[in-house]
Amino acid sequence: MATTDLSVPDTGAPAPAGGRPEPARGGLLQSAALRGSVTFLAFLVLFSAYGVWLGDAFLSNDARLLDVHQNAPVLLLGLAVLVTLIAGQFDLSVASMATLTTFLAIGLKITQGWPFALVIVACLALGAGGGLLNGLLVVRLRVNTFIATLATGGIFLGLSAVYSKGTQLSPTSDSHPLPGWFSGPGSLGAFTNKVPSAVAWVIAAILLVAAISAVLKRRPARIDAQRWRIVAPVGVAVLALVLVLLGADGIVEGMSWTIVLLLAVAAVLWVALTQTTFGRHLHATGSNAEAAELAGVRTGRLTIWAFVVGGVLAALAGVVLAANQGSASPDVASGYLLPAFAAAFLSTVVLSTGRFTVWGTIIGGTFLVWVSQGLIVGGLEFTWTEVVNGAVLAIAVAVSGVLRRDGR
Repeated sequence: MATTDLSVPDTGAPAPAGGRPEPARGGLLQSAALRGSVTFLAFLVLFSAYGVWLGDAFLSNDARLLDVHQNAPVLLLGLAVLVTLIAGQFDLSVASMATLTTFLAIGLKITQGWPFALVIVACLALGAGGGLLNGLLVVRLRVNTFIATLATGGIFLGLSAVYSKGTQLSPTSDSHPLPGWFSGPGSLGAFTNKVPSAVAWVIAAILLVAAISAVLKRRPARIDAQRWRIVAPVGVAVLALVLVLLGADGIVEGMSWTIVLLLAVAAVLWVALTQTTFGRHLHATGSNAEAAELAGVRTGRLTIWAFVVGGVLAALAGVVLAANQGSASPDVASGYLLPAFAAAFLSTVVLSTGRFTVWGTIIGGTFLVWVSQGLIVGGLEFTWTEVVNGAVLAIAVAVSGVLRRDGR
């Protein structure tokens, strides 16, 4: 059977006699580049207002990087749910899996004395197994995705309580110690343990190239392609230079190893979802499973793989949480489920016009944290955090939806 390239969207633009599509015409809001960037720009305006209002209390590189460091497990969970959302499914078990692997990352070492490399492998393997269980329930047994993952989430959370006997696990003088590179001062989980400057700037350069590549793909219809290939890289480079002059070099050199791990995982996932057949077919499965099957895509197998990848990322989030905290508490990651979904759904409006994206998840989740932190620095009680998060998500998605409708 001949296959169809399902990765190329239909723009809906009429083709003239010459066979080449006619550039879209209309008002400013009909520019997909603008509609996909308006939420991002709105966040920047808000943060500028925070800077004027709060000054250095908000515009602190260390404070904002600490926010990303502490919320790395949440952002990893955002990536976990992103994969299944792209496939058209919901995974409500990721936070419970993260709680379970947090306990195992601590307990298997301090209680059972396992070699720590084996501990990490066991945690990731458990995540893959949990994802496989979810996939089989949803695809093979046709259990509703909400019911299946809610049930398995309860199982994972229950297993963490059984393993820990409902108490906190932390190293003691009588237990096996956690590796010094994993948790504690100067470790992976320590914010004060910064990456070498050379490594940080290499990462920044890679991100700059990725940003230029992304901007090149967002050419407004009214700008000639050849001109855009010149204007876009220069514009991104000038913006990067301005940010460095404003002090962004402190952000680059202030990255912790946890943040670098988060960026590395995001980069690998981005390549898998955008540059491979797996990613293209996964998007096709989530967009229209029936059409994808007619084109030869094995949608069932892809959906199972999406759950497996999501399970591994959830397990990794638990390991990172264990490194950051050096201990495990009951329900330690249960409160991360809503922020994780919020980050994933914000990706559809941050530098996007309705598609789930990896970098949109990282940026959207980070911006969501910064909005709350700015208000807390300004005097708002921390108990309002979830209210603010929900309001920001609702407003961002609603405004983006209005702009998309107006741009049609």
